[in-house]
Amino acid sequence: MIDTLANTDYYRMMAKDSFVYDQRQMIALPKGSVLHLPDSTKACRILDNLAHTEIDVNIPEFKLRIYQDSILKDEFTVRVGQDKQRYLKMGERVTDLRTKTGEGMIVRHAKHPDFYNPVNGQQFYTTHRDDGKLTQMPQIPWMETEINGIRNGQMIHPTTNPKSLGKAYSNGCIGTAEGDAWVIYYYAPLGTKVRIRYDLDTHFEGAVVSILKDIYGVEK
Repeated sequence: MIDTLANTDYYRMMAKDSFVYDQRQMIALPKGSVLHLPDSTKACRILDNLAHTEIDVNIPEFKLRIYQDSILKDEFTVRVGQDKQRYLKMGERVTDLRTKTGEGMIVRHAKHPDFYNPVNGQQFYTTHRDDGKLTQMPQIPWMETEINGIRNGQMIHPTTNPKSLGKAYSNGCIGTAEGDAWVIYYYAPLGTKVRIRYDLDTHFEGAVVSILKDIYGVEK
């Protein structure tokens, strides 16, 4: 089911030469589809696995990883907050746009998100894609985090412009590809642990294998 939803990604559809203006009109389960529901034993195993799931984000690496019992399940390239301050109408104040670090959890799912420009507070319904085409905004759930006991509006959500992935581009949120957002949503029921860190050294088998660019200048 998640694979089917992930394949509604605008850019995956365009790769198949299929332009979709409004993804909400796509049929994820066509008539005649068969759903296999897990029995109680398998359902308990799934719930237990989700209870031991953690979302890990390393800001300067532009990576979001999903772990279950310390085993890596998935890894995605993301975008993070810009290294600057800006007045945001939504908060009516000058805001530090850098993605905040710390530990917390998923506290809310916005299953039918409304879209507002945080700079001017204006609501919008359509988006210009990286290929210049105009479409409706996709209705893919957004995940709200609470980090260090604070809800500061820092969401995990899809971007309609994947060229911005791997960059410090957002107003603080963690942006993903549309298809990836569906997978992350599956692994992020309410209460899922979230860790957002700023580690410049990346390791493999205990050894430092690379040193990342200090995009926020924290070591100056």
